[in-house]
Formats: sequence, structure tokens, C-alpha cells
Amino acid sequence: MDFQKTKTLGIVLILFLLLLFYKCPIQSVTGLPCPGCNMKTSLYYLLHFKFSLSLYYHALLIPTLIVFVVVLINLNKPERIKKLLIIWAIFMIVYYIYRMIVYFPNSPMIYSKENLIYFIFRHV
Repeated sequence: MDFQKTKTLGIVLILFLLLLFYKCPIQSVTGLPCPGCNMKTSLYYLLHFKFSLSLYYHALLIPTLIVFVVVLINLNKPERIKKLLIIWAIFMIVYYIYRMIVYFPNSPMIYSKENLIYFIFRHV
């Protein structure tokens, strides 16, 4: 296996492990969900073939996975990747604003009191 393939496989493995085990840093600091919050839950339900729950928790999970694959296929075309990621970021932000207006502070866009800012102000 050449170095580039090994590097790509390593990056994919690290991203996969982060997806499984990380807690959202934005929510940990502010208590507010980020644009990617609930993707892990959405993936869980997708893998259990509960598609309606997967879509409820994050409707852009499947398109995000498709974008990820397209980026991996086009690693040697940085301009194409840049354009795709800019367009994707815009979609994610628009969807995030929609979810915050429609759902926040209820499920799936829950405010978490277990955050750094709340902790600091509670003890000041």
C-alpha cells in the first residue's frame, strides 16, 4: 500500500473514531447544539434501519456521507473540493438555522446545562 492510501485510510479511521466517541466541543462550551449535532444519533438509527428517526435527528446525514465520498474520490482536485465544501457549508448553516428556529430548545436541538459557560456563571 502506498503512502497516500495509508494516509487517507488513517484519516478516515481517525474521523470514524471521533464520530463514535467525541462530545460536541461547541455544546460543551456554550450549551448550544452545533450544525453537526445529532449526526451520530442519526447514523445510529440509519445503521439500525430506522430511517424516520435518522432523518428526524439529522436529515443531512446521508447527503453529508455522499459529500464525504465525493471528496475522497476527488482528493487530487483541490479546487473542486473547495467549491463543494463551500456549497455544503452553506447548506449546513441554512439547515442549522432552520432547526434552531423550529426545534430549539426541544429535541433534537436541546440546550445542555452541562457546559462551561453555565458552570462559570453559576459559580460567580
